[in-house]
Amino acid sequence: MSGSEAQLSAQATVGTSTSTNLALLPDAPSFEVALQTNLTQSSSETLSSSASQQADSEPQAVPAERQIPNYRPFKVREKLYLFDLIGPRAFVVAGIQAGVDQSRTLKVPYPPDGFVGSGNHPAHGAIPEWGEGADGYAKRYASRFGQELAGTTIRYGLGELLQEDVTYHRCTCTGVLPRISHAFVYSLVAYTKSGRAVPSLPAIVSPFLASEIAVKAWYPARYNTSDALRTSANVYYTLPFKNLFYEFRKR
Repeated sequence: MSGSEAQLSAQATVGTSTSTNLALLPDAPSFEVALQTNLTQSSSETLSSSASQQADSEPQAVPAERQIPNYRPFKVREKLYLFDLIGPRAFVVAGIQAGVDQSRTLKVPYPPDGFVGSGNHPAHGAIPEWGEGADGYAKRYASRFGQELAGTTIRYGLGELLQEDVTYHRCTCTGVLPRISHAFVYSLVAYTKSGRAVPSLPAIVSPFLASEIAVKAWYPARYNTSDALRTSANVYYTLPFKNLFYEFRKR
């Protein structure tokens, strides 16, 4: 056998051996399949990363304030406070109180050092130093309105400190008389954060504290704390009438 024939025979033997070895190898993925797999994995990782970044950038939802029966949210209590403070009811109540003060007959002789000259002592009007007529009524109205501002602020402020809802809650009953009774009974009632009805300390003490502020701030010098206690009684009787306004107004 010549040299060239021997070389061709050796190459054929090597080729046959290589084909046999390749046939014995396990099936391997082709290049196209491997490329597609890599692209799919890369896309999945990219989408996952984008979703994670978007979730991190979005603001977390703040849970809403849990609704408690008979305990209104702060925003509602704040709105009702402003309505009690400067709403129409506040002006009407101050006008009624001033009218009662204006028409009150003086039971104790007025001290002679308040007015100059004889015959100037009024026969009617609480705080007689303020006189009678339109001028006297205007002073009494301003005084009562100032006490309303102070009393309402004290009542709501103490309610927040004690975590009590001091706003009025309408009756779930029907009928005029049960609703009127509810308005009177719940004049001195507040609700805790658990929704339980309790005696309202803010409603009890705020009229006296408001009267004490008036005595110290703008009443004549002869008035003292005992007078504040006496004049605060005129505030308590208005509480049920305020509740009646809320009870029967249109919803």
